[in-house]
Amino acid sequence: MRCHYISVKEVGKVLIPGCMAVAVTGDIERCTCHPTTYKSFEREDYNREVKRLKGIIQELEKENERLLRILERNDIK
Repeated sequence: MRCHYISVKEVGKVLIPGCMAVAVTGDIERCTCHPTTYKSFEREDYNREVKRLKGIIQELEKENERLLRILERNDIK
């Protein structure tokens, strides 16, 4: 996300740097961040979390199948 200003109550306008160039110089014109919108940033974060959770679900499904096979082998119903 590109560097930008936010308003903070009792402080005023605050620069949120996303890159070292702006953090060091304080000059927002030197920003080298990728132009990302809040929407696309949140979508990327959301997609990453969905992918992580799907991985966990797949692992749990495999474990359930393994445990079911163990139960069936031991004639436990």
